[in-house]
Amino acid sequence: MAKMRAFTFYDGDQEPKTVDAVSYKKAVKSFQTSTKSKEVRVEWEAKKGGTYEKQQTLPLGRSKKLGR
Repeated sequence: MAKMRAFTFYDGDQEPKTVDAVSYKKAVKSFQTSTKSKEVRVEWEAKKGGTYEKQQTLPLGRSKKLGR
């Protein structure tokens, strides 16, 4: 079974929120429904042990097609 990873989201002055997910994209998609921020900082630990950090603009995902 796939390894679940803990992704920690820092949303401005609010308390950090931890989301357990298999992938980065799934973690961000589940988090973005609970916030109205336009940007969030994400930290996680990789399978091989490295710690990573990324500034993510929200919303993440497919934008709707215009005029079709």
